[in-house]
Amino acid sequence: MIFYKACKFYAIIAGLMFLSGCSVLKVAGTAVGTTCKVVYTTVKVTGKVVGTTAKVVGKTAVVTGKGVRTVVNMATGKHTVKLTKCGNSLTTGVLLNRKINADLIVDTGASDTVISTNLAKKLGIPLNKSQNVLCQVADGRTVKGKQVNIKEVRVGGAKVYNVQAVVLDSGEMGNSPGLLGMSFLNNFVFKVDTEKELLVLQKR
Repeated sequence: MIFYKACKFYAIIAGLMFLSGCSVLKVAGTAVGTTCKVVYTTVKVTGKVVGTTAKVVGKTAVVTGKGVRTVVNMATGKHTVKLTKCGNSLTTGVLLNRKINADLIVDTGASDTVISTNLAKKLGIPLNKSQNVLCQVADGRTVKGKQVNIKEVRVGGAKVYNVQAVVLDSGEMGNSPGLLGMSFLNNFVFKVDTEKELLVLQKR
């Protein structure tokens, strides 16, 4: 199992208005390296819209647009997850495809969950056949990305299957694993408590 864990934050001065994030990469319990670089806070898709709408019926959210079914599974009706402050952002531990743990920035301004190319490779997601999309980052630049589906995203006891995501070059991510965006969060009635550093997920 591969872990992307949060690390102690230190400031890096940048000319652009970015949000600072940091992570330490661990493999088999051994620290490989620590990185703390600036990353953007919000991704907006331009050109082709990758965001979709979901109609929730019981435990299943049927995603319209491409006929991809997103299934929501929760052991109980409500989950409260402790967040970790890292710089100016809040991160949460996320289990992806039942094999990789990553600390992702919780970003309600991101229409889709975002992962780095490095993380996509670890997950075994093929990018050569993925659809190209254009994404606007916080400083106004438009960058190229790949639209993918993540088979399973788990936060605490809440699981969502077939989560739409965008893969961006690791250089654009500042070596951060990624963002937990609305393609996951919008499957729930959710609340981000910045004072108590909590994420509350509740069934719709």
